[in-house]
Amino acid sequence: MDRSEPREALDGLPAPEVPEPEPERTVGQDGQRALPAPDHGEYPQLDRIRGRHEAPKRTFGGPAGAAIAVVIASVVFAGVLATWLISSAKEPGGPARAATSNSPGPTSRPVGAGSFGNLVVNWSFEEDLSGWQVLGPADGSREPQGRTSGSCASVRARGPQPARVGLTLPDVAPDARKGQRYVASAWVRSSAPGQQVTLRVVGADGKQVSKATVATLPGLEWKRVIVAHTVATAGPLRLELVADRVPAGEALLADEVVVRLG
Repeated sequence: MDRSEPREALDGLPAPEVPEPEPERTVGQDGQRALPAPDHGEYPQLDRIRGRHEAPKRTFGGPAGAAIAVVIASVVFAGVLATWLISSAKEPGGPARAATSNSPGPTSRPVGAGSFGNLVVNWSFEEDLSGWQVLGPADGSREPQGRTSGSCASVRARGPQPARVGLTLPDVAPDARKGQRYVASAWVRSSAPGQQVTLRVVGADGKQVSKATVATLPGLEWKRVIVAHTVATAGPLRLELVADRVPAGEALLADEVVVRLG
């Protein structure tokens, strides 16, 4: 066809087909041409495969998420604590052994006579007043309602006039040496409140005496009296617990008498 032919002569011919441009391809690091990444929806079969193998991501937020986190943390902590308790129970010094030890509780008495360095053998009067001697015109006996539990010692005056009555424990420290320090204590009360009670530690020569005095409280309240004594002359020490001017029929009560070196 002559290029100089008028344009009107071409209007009756069909328009030539123009191929669509190929999608842009990228070149990978290895120099090979890489296929373009398909968009979602372009390959439905591939989208179905992805959806089958990819688990949906869930997040926990808000109050419900915080509550779940607290529950999980509590379960983990309980498991760790249980594991520790089981392992500790198998050890010789673990909590299981401590729970069955003979250490005294807040409302129980120490176990055994003379325990924890106490030089007084019959210190809690659970069975009788053995080892002790009664002072003054009085009758000694064991009575219920001790300071914490069990029994206590009772010295009841029987004279016609108020008198000094009490208990004594000879040779509480039979081998006391010069320069040693002893601390004695006792819990006391009386049937008549306000009674003056004295705890005395008497040296071997009978001259050196250490003492402390308290007044008993009303009712069943107990009061503690404590005295310290330093040995001046080697020899046995004697312990005395006395109340002055106790009326006939009234009683001095004592419990948990302790004498320790130091």
